[in-house]
Amino acid sequence: MPRVEYVELFELVSKENFDEKRYLEQNQDVKRAVAEGVIESARKHCLRHGLKEKRSQQKRVEDYLDELVRLRKRKLVRIKKRLKKGIDVRINDQMVVDYTGSGRKEKFGFSETDNVSSFFYDDLPLEIINRNPEGLILDCGAGFRPVYYENVVNYEIVPYPTTDVIGFAEDLPFEDNSFDAVFSFAVLEHVKLPFEAAAEMCRVLKPGGTMAVCTAFLQPVHGYPHHYYNMTHMGLKALFEDEIDIERQFVNSGTGPVWSLSWILRRWAKQLPVRERKKFLKMKVADLIDHPFEYLEHGFVTALPEEANFELASATLLVGTKREQQE
Repeated sequence: MPRVEYVELFELVSKENFDEKRYLEQNQDVKRAVAEGVIESARKHCLRHGLKEKRSQQKRVEDYLDELVRLRKRKLVRIKKRLKKGIDVRINDQMVVDYTGSGRKEKFGFSETDNVSSFFYDDLPLEIINRNPEGLILDCGAGFRPVYYENVVNYEIVPYPTTDVIGFAEDLPFEDNSFDAVFSFAVLEHVKLPFEAAAEMCRVLKPGGTMAVCTAFLQPVHGYPHHYYNMTHMGLKALFEDEIDIERQFVNSGTGPVWSLSWILRRWAKQLPVRERKKFLKMKVADLIDHPFEYLEHGFVTALPEEANFELASATLLVGTKREQQE
């Protein structure tokens, strides 16, 4: 079987290769902590936590640019063959296809952002990539990919160094039946029209092709400026079951309940005033599992700012008035 070519853009941090700027750009939580004065410097964080946590940083551009350009040229030829005829796309100097014009930014809720979404593929997508060395895979909402694969089209609304096509999930610029597989990981919660996005992903997938999707359920508000929808596994199934024969739904080691529990508690503690935070962190699990009515007047509940209440709420409410009919 042919080997899939790729370029690595990131490296594990070590004491020898540590670079303050590149470490901060890759680790946005550290960047915020340094800016807020929570931690003195990126180097301090790296020595105390980063090495143990196996944090990464972007390689120097000159170390990967030539190989990236070579693979991108080859990939662009294949992408062009799959674009719908007559659509308004442009290709910039970096060989990135741009399909964001004609009012799509306004329609699909685009906002400029400095957020960096970046994570390595786990075993499932890597297996699909390696069994399709001569095929082409769409990663819909790819983020900044630490590894750039010759057979994966990185589709994003942010022009990261690894982005191949800029556009929106609800309106893909590709012909029907264009891809051997479609990925969408941690994306659909950020999409304004998830049913349309799911329909588009199904449309561009070849018959017999593989759909692999992961989306948020019990996760706080996060990520790209807009976080619209979380969904149960039943909701995720409903998005795709009309077009896709679903073989299995599962929870893996990176998406289990412990991630929800620690995420919510960590964010809760961080957003409390110092005095209330210290008391909150001393509480035991047994202190937190009574009926919620028992806690409504406690400081760790009343002291949360409004932004934190929206981020961690069990539910939110909306009231409005219908607009007058335009004559």
